[in-house]
Amino acid sequence: MTRIPSYASVVVLTDLSERAARALPHACALVATGGTVHLVHVLEVPDVPNPGYAHYGPTPGTPAEKSRRRREAESELAQALRVFGAPEGLKIATHVYECGPTELVERLLEVARELRADLICIASHGRRGLARVLLGSVAEGVLRRCDVPTLVVRVPESERQAD
Repeated sequence: MTRIPSYASVVVLTDLSERAARALPHACALVATGGTVHLVHVLEVPDVPNPGYAHYGPTPGTPAEKSRRRREAESELAQALRVFGAPEGLKIATHVYECGPTELVERLLEVARELRADLICIASHGRRGLARVLLGSVAEGVLRRCDVPTLVVRVPESERQAD
């Protein structure tokens, strides 16, 4: 007989957009009594430029700028929880991590392992065609490479806006 899974640690991955927030209610509905929902945002920090070459992209910034970005992300996570109004008695923890610009999916998976995720929830932006090829899909990368069940919450077509 197949055992029905119980999810004690559910990780919700967010880019702090309204669409990404769509995954949070699903995670809360699926977490077991006494379990924890982990709301996770990863800041992409640009690589340090090589001084031997001209650079036109963003730079990593000063320690003060990095600290400000982290505080802003933490504030946005707290605001998302206030707007959501988590059910009483439900444990929700917020986390902000950093990674390089090409390491996002790997870092998200690493965080899920650190938090001992039983389930990962992520919203899909629903990109198609050339936009998906050029911009990639974090949800798809997580789905293809993770070792635990993953719930991808798709936003209805009528609620999508151009990215």
